[in-house]
Amino acid sequence: MLNSGAGFSTGTGVTWVFTLTTAAAVAGILYVGRRLQSTAWTFVLGALLGGATTHLLDRLFRPPAFAQGHVVDFIDYGGLFVGNVADIALVGGCAFLLLLSLREVPLGGVPDKGRPSA
Repeated sequence: MLNSGAGFSTGTGVTWVFTLTTAAAVAGILYVGRRLQSTAWTFVLGALLGGATTHLLDRLFRPPAFAQGHVVDFIDYGGLFVGNVADIALVGGCAFLLLLSLREVPLGGVPDKGRPSA
């Protein structure tokens, strides 16, 4: 199944916006990833990069046109919605990103114990 929109097929008329947003996200992840020293953050950003890159490639090179392509969804979640492996990586990566942020794990490794608490 081809999906021209975002989650639950929203935004089907603005596929080019998703392409630009995803390209910016991939560039941002690559930029931040250059200074990673944390295994946990490397895993999180790797999952996000994999999911975003896959969607970006679909948007760039799949029909109907360059930068307006449709994402291929092939996993049916019991009739609730249809997704793909990139969606799983993105949702899982976001969940772990939230967890690491709440635990205040810095990109460089261990939490900063010397920082005053609020």
